[in-house]
Amino acid sequence: MSVLQKIGDQITAVSDALGFERRDIKADVGMPWHYVKSKILNTHFKWDYEQIERYCMFIGYPRSGHTLVGSLLDAHPDVVISHELDALRYLRAGFSKEQIFSLILHKDKVFTGKGREWTGYDYAIEGLWQGRYRNLRVIGDKKGGGSSRHLQAKPDIIEKLREEVQMPIKLIHIVRHPLDNIATHKRKWEGGRHSLQEAIDSYFKRVEANAILKTQVADNEWCEMTHEQFIEDSKGTLKTLVEFLEVEPYENYLNAAAEKVFDSPSKSRSKIEWPQDKIDQVAERSQKYDFLKDYEFTVDQ
Repeated sequence: MSVLQKIGDQITAVSDALGFERRDIKADVGMPWHYVKSKILNTHFKWDYEQIERYCMFIGYPRSGHTLVGSLLDAHPDVVISHELDALRYLRAGFSKEQIFSLILHKDKVFTGKGREWTGYDYAIEGLWQGRYRNLRVIGDKKGGGSSRHLQAKPDIIEKLREEVQMPIKLIHIVRHPLDNIATHKRKWEGGRHSLQEAIDSYFKRVEANAILKTQVADNEWCEMTHEQFIEDSKGTLKTLVEFLEVEPYENYLNAAAEKVFDSPSKSRSKIEWPQDKIDQVAERSQKYDFLKDYEFTVDQ
């Protein structure tokens, strides 16, 4: 084992001991600065914390349309959803509610100021409320796949979140066809160095964590939708989400936001080779979960 590998393993061990389960050295090293920055932000800026009624977070899987949905909700005048902050990471590091909220608001302004472009897509909606708010009633963070990783490592993380924010929480679970999720994960995961079987197993670990969480929360705390359903009926599904967050589904907002949705879902499954035994395995493992079992498991090679 090389010296650099040993050093990397030691850093990871310290990270794990502090509560961070994934190898993200940049985020770990930057945590002290983020702690100080959140204190500064909270001291020098007046945020409307007293108006906030609910905390929203995304549960799910990478490449499932979270960025699109988060950006559309962020365009509502009474909602702020930051992009890829990874709020649960800061919660696990001991940041206070006020620190996390200040980072969410700051992150949202920065992402909007940079044009809201992500992985080659433009998520900006002109004329709506991205990066700002009118009455801050709902606040949250979009980090669906990352949130599921935290759930795997710390199953009680939602209870810790409840204790810290001291307000109702709203969980949005977005599901996409398993074959599409797994295929994209396989292609993007560390440059495609992992095997298809590893991508399948990683996916179902997240599925299991989310399925367990679903049994532990109240019905009014959980909203489940599919990526395909959102694209097929953008306005109707967005209205359901807005009502779930208990804010007003303004018609002009719904119309403008729904216009941003893609015409059809990407069939990522066709971008990799799928041996039939792996398709059969995914189909069989999906039958255990009510939110996956109705998909049809075919691939056009």
